[in-house]
Amino acid sequence: MTKESPERPTKQDLDQVYGKIRLQVDDLLWSQRVPQEKATALLREAVLALVHRWNRVRNREQWLLDRIEKAVRRTVNPSPEEPRDDEEPPS
Repeated sequence: MTKESPERPTKQDLDQVYGKIRLQVDDLLWSQRVPQEKATALLREAVLALVHRWNRVRNREQWLLDRIEKAVRRTVNPSPEEPRDDEEPPS
C-alpha cells in the first residue's frame, strides 16, 4: 500500500524538497548575481507554484529547480518588450 501525498504540502515537505536542491539554487543565484531581494521573490514564487501543483508533480525537486532556473534567466536576460499594436516597430 502506498501512502498518497496530502493535497497541500506541509512546511516539512517543502523544507525537504528545497533542502535537496539548495546548493544548486545557491550556486545559480550567486553565479548570476541575483540580488537578495529578487532571489527571495523568485524563490517564493517558485515554491508557491509548486504548492499549487503538489499532487501533479512527480519529481518535485527537479520541477522546482527548473522553475527557479527559468525565473533567473528571465530576470537576468529579459526579452525585449514587444511593440504594442498602436506603435510602429523599430526601423
